[in-house]
Amino acid sequence: MLSLKELQTKLKKLRKLIIDWFLEYEQPLIYLVGIIIVASLSFIFGVLKGTGLSQKPITVMRPQNPPVVITKECEVQNTVLKQKDCVYVGSVKGKKYYPPSCSYAKKISKENLRCFTSDKDAIEKGYEKSTSC
Repeated sequence: MLSLKELQTKLKKLRKLIIDWFLEYEQPLIYLVGIIIVASLSFIFGVLKGTGLSQKPITVMRPQNPPVVITKECEVQNTVLKQKDCVYVGSVKGKKYYPPSCSYAKKISKENLRCFTSDKDAIEKGYEKSTSC
């Protein structure tokens, strides 16, 4: 076991070693501690600022066209037309006619909708059959 005197001398030597080491590496240690402090503060402020910037995602809403419903009575968008058995439809403003199930036919407004009972009926009224549908 070490005596008190021996222990004190060993502690003095250790203290001198530590002080010498700090004096030798003083400048690099100061740089290292400075870099660690700057990096830590940058991270903390970045996280704090980032939490304030969180936003809800942008949602683009576009209106949906009401579905065109065509039955045997040629009911379109809850408006009953005068002709029965509406086999083809066309627009008053256009010169093409379509089957009622065609996407182009569904885009025709009820004010402009014209009903045809057959190909012959549409052609006689000056319309051409659409090649799209």
